[in-house]
Amino acid sequence: MNPSIKLLLAGCLLLAATGVSNAGANNHDVVRDSNGNIVHSTSGDCVHTQWMNDYDACAQESAPVAPAVVKETSAVYFGFNKATLTTAAKQRLDVLAADLKLRGVMVKDVRIAGFADRIGSAVYNEKLSKKRADAVRNYLVSKGVASAHVIETRWFGESLPTTDCPKKGVDRKKMIECLEKDRRVEVEVDVAAPTAP
Repeated sequence: MNPSIKLLLAGCLLLAATGVSNAGANNHDVVRDSNGNIVHSTSGDCVHTQWMNDYDACAQESAPVAPAVVKETSAVYFGFNKATLTTAAKQRLDVLAADLKLRGVMVKDVRIAGFADRIGSAVYNEKLSKKRADAVRNYLVSKGVASAHVIETRWFGESLPTTDCPKKGVDRKKMIECLEKDRRVEVEVDVAAPTAP
């Protein structure tokens, strides 16, 4: 038989065999890492190749386990009748921001709660606690801790004190000092370790 005819027949057989093997293949194969694990995109979807496969490898695997959520808490304090961040408050928030960035965690949610002491009217203290919460929120956004849409801000005025200061028999200066821990903003951050690429 002529060698060119043999080559032509071999090519036809190979083409036919390939057509038969792909006849039932209607799924794209997946990309796998060096350990044989399916590679996922940052959104959690399987990364597919152009190669065809006769089964859906993504449907065969179990759903990836969501990373555990860990709460990080911090509190900053304000001067009497003030809603501006003190140097100490900025330093504490800077430490929180740097720690989150250094650890490479993903911020899921941020809850900020503002409070005031009991000196002054309830209406005034509610407004003051809101200003304090907003100051912390704006500072954390400026530091890149989280985008504004994942931050929930609340304010409670004087309604949830942490101190147990006497109501009578103490001069104003001592009372202001005693109530220092009520002039606060509490920050709670839900973080999750990023999924492996």
